[in-house]
Amino acid sequence: MELTTDEQITMINGRSFFGMGELPHKEVPRIQMLDGGTGLNFEQLFGDIMEKADRPERGTAVFRKVLENFYRPDLLDTREEVELYNWLCEQLRSIIPEKTAPGCYPPGMLLGASWDPETVYQVGQTLGHDARAYGIHVLLGTPNINLHRDLRAGRLFEGYSEDPYLITKLAPELVKGVQSQGVAANVKHFAANNQETNRQGINEIIPERALYELYLPGFEACVKAGCATVMAAYNQINGVPCTENKWLLTELLREDWGFKGLVMSDWGAVYHPAEAVNAGCDVNMPGPVSPEALRKALADGTLEPDKLAGSAERAANLARKYVLPPTGHIDTEMTDRAAYKAAAEGIVMLKNSPCSADSEQKCCPLPAPSRIALMGTMGGELLTCGEGSACVRTDRNTDLCSELHRHFEDVRQGLYDGSDTIIYVLNVAGQEGNDRKTLSVDNDEAERISEICGYAKQKGMRSVLILNTSGPVTGEVFDLYDAVFWVSLPGMQGAAAIADILCGNVNPSGRLPLSFPYSEDNMPTYLNFPGDGMTVNYGEGIFVGYRYYATRFHRNPKVDYARYYLGYGLSYSTFEVRGLRVESGDIENGLELTADVKNTGEIAGKTVVQIYVHDPESTLTKPVCELCAFKKVYAEPHQTVTVHLHIDRRSFESWDPDLHEWTLEDGEYLLNATVESPDSIDWDNSYGIILRYDGESPYSWGEHTSIKEIYENPDLKSALFSFYQSHGLSWESILSTYQYTAMDSIGKVLNNSGCSAEVYAEFISTLRQMRYLKP
Repeated sequence: MELTTDEQITMINGRSFFGMGELPHKEVPRIQMLDGGTGLNFEQLFGDIMEKADRPERGTAVFRKVLENFYRPDLLDTREEVELYNWLCEQLRSIIPEKTAPGCYPPGMLLGASWDPETVYQVGQTLGHDARAYGIHVLLGTPNINLHRDLRAGRLFEGYSEDPYLITKLAPELVKGVQSQGVAANVKHFAANNQETNRQGINEIIPERALYELYLPGFEACVKAGCATVMAAYNQINGVPCTENKWLLTELLREDWGFKGLVMSDWGAVYHPAEAVNAGCDVNMPGPVSPEALRKALADGTLEPDKLAGSAERAANLARKYVLPPTGHIDTEMTDRAAYKAAAEGIVMLKNSPCSADSEQKCCPLPAPSRIALMGTMGGELLTCGEGSACVRTDRNTDLCSELHRHFEDVRQGLYDGSDTIIYVLNVAGQEGNDRKTLSVDNDEAERISEICGYAKQKGMRSVLILNTSGPVTGEVFDLYDAVFWVSLPGMQGAAAIADILCGNVNPSGRLPLSFPYSEDNMPTYLNFPGDGMTVNYGEGIFVGYRYYATRFHRNPKVDYARYYLGYGLSYSTFEVRGLRVESGDIENGLELTADVKNTGEIAGKTVVQIYVHDPESTLTKPVCELCAFKKVYAEPHQTVTVHLHIDRRSFESWDPDLHEWTLEDGEYLLNATVESPDSIDWDNSYGIILRYDGESPYSWGEHTSIKEIYENPDLKSALFSFYQSHGLSWESILSTYQYTAMDSIGKVLNNSGCSAEVYAEFISTLRQMRYLKP
């Protein structure tokens, strides 16, 4: 279908704040977009409805009051508020006659804590289901996969993990689930949008290796899963805005990864419209966007006509495929079930100690006759979601006090005579637009927590701390309470899930998707966040999260910087993993492994088998270990289950920033399994699998091997010394080179020695024959 130039511009400029352009006369309908990955955002939906109707209340105090009390209209005071409320209800009924509230689902961080692809897929299905009910065609932030670089990031809770491998195995399932319902998924923010401070235009100086190994794999995995749209981020990467980055949006995304879908900008991230289109950013959001800038750019030749045409075609194709009529119905039973499963699978038990020194009985599960005093930052209420794009307003949230009442004899808010258990809920919100100032618990609240816990110990009461937080916290709170649970921001069924865990109906099986440091100044990014002015340096390189903590701990076990590592989580049962073995395959073509997992306890439950790879001797600097496979497994008491795992070649590769390619170094690799966390593996005394790769690599011994490597390897040094003696060459030249220019290659040194081509070839051949000695 041919489009005129003006029609092309119409299609790639946003029409409304969350709507794309349309061409009714050419049967190209309008696409309605909305956040997001935790449920439908009514602020955005109502705003767009009001904009289309030219309602003047949008952005006013009246609108804010109606929005905040949409499910409590009795709290509306003025005639204007009531009138707007009634009008919005009328608009909703035209879309969804039952006016069923949308669901609120756990964010990426808690989905990451599930370590379960099926759970993530089901949440994707329910998100797509809700979106179809409301007539939403593109669901933004499904998923948000920006890596957990620094724990102070305001939108940390929306991302999945600090580990790129875990992201690649979970986030694509959300894409598949959303799109199974006929709704276009949207992967954001491409790429490395890891902070809120100065997010619009911040220049992130990121090493090439860190980009490829940490910040890009999740996006590539979602592209391979068939995501329909990608959102280009606000920030710059190494001096180039993401929306104007041809390498990022065209060469990498489309040419290398094969992406066929549509690229849209983040809202207000297009700084130069023509440059954005030329680079591969198809749609400029939000609308309305004036066409004049692109018309002028076409006229003066700065906008490439074929790029404009391609972007318009992709926008039209997206509309034809995904603009479907609203179903007008939400299956609340199905969506509640998915929200509950996600919370139950993701909630992590961090601590479960005996209540007294003279008892081995753990604090949890709590006995049914418990008399519970529920307290906390908000009186014991849970934050179900974050603020900003991830905010979901609904009347379907479960209430913690009510849910506890279903299981326990007496539950009241606040201390009361006769209570024998304290549950304290620590709330820490997360929000778009602002990073957290600190990981430390507020001083006043920390003092209150300490006082309450002291009272509990004095009275012989059980004490439970629930961390209802948008990310890790630091401080002494972990040491004070008998049991500690991290529920993140658990969505509408979070209260039901944690209540079932506390009473023992559900055995906790969540595992941390990120590490909790003892102190924020232990973080590898501590001095490189949020940067100076409009620049931030990713000086930590590839050493983010457990990659950093485990490497430091491996080198000095007397000092540990992390309280809890990625992969950590307790159960009411105990598990062990044994017999890790290779069933088939090899490093180059992928490995099939099996391992035996035994439930050594008295309660049925789930654990997560984690496989880590260790490269004992590498040319490129590497973390001590990296996650390369995992599997969540269920086992009855004393049952042994055999699990099957796959490891692909990429898990053994590293990105070489000098060669600008993935490389697989020859030598030995170690694999080990754990049901705990990576710090539990002693790589110096490992009983895992030793594998060897003997293929050619850029680091194989040969003419490019440095004098330093040869001199510091006893076998190679001896061979070189004998060779020099037998051919009458000066050993002093080797000593001098090692002292002053040790990184010079043996090829260069031999050439400088004046030896013949035959002598040169003889030693290079000797080096290659000794490759089997390479560790």
